[in-house]
Amino acid sequence: MLIYIKQLNSSRATEIQLEVSPADTIQEIKSRLSKQLKIPINQQKLVLKGKPLHDGCLSDYQITDSAKLHLIISTQYSSNKPTNSAFINELRLFASKWIQNPNERDAFEMQTAVDRLSLDDIEKLCSDRLN
Repeated sequence: MLIYIKQLNSSRATEIQLEVSPADTIQEIKSRLSKQLKIPINQQKLVLKGKPLHDGCLSDYQITDSAKLHLIISTQYSSNKPTNSAFINELRLFASKWIQNPNERDAFEMQTAVDRLSLDDIEKLCSDRLN
């Protein structure tokens, strides 16, 4: 089946068509996008109808032929190697007081990604959500 992936927060409008199977995982899709767009996997967030896609198969999210996913590029994770400096560890500990669980972290990341969207991107997301 074919799916379409639109890169939202880029200087150029990019829409990619991928041949996939329902058994393909989100990680496999991100890997293919990484090779095609030269964007590291850890900077990619795939969204379907406003909801972020995590691990799992396309069939887990009821993704069908001609589905349109949105790709949000996060500069927050621009480093390819993990940073384990004392400062970063202290910062994580400090931030954990306000960000307690993965759902809150996902909401924060989503809000950050939405803040970076252009008005055209927001309008497109809204129209896709209504249809």
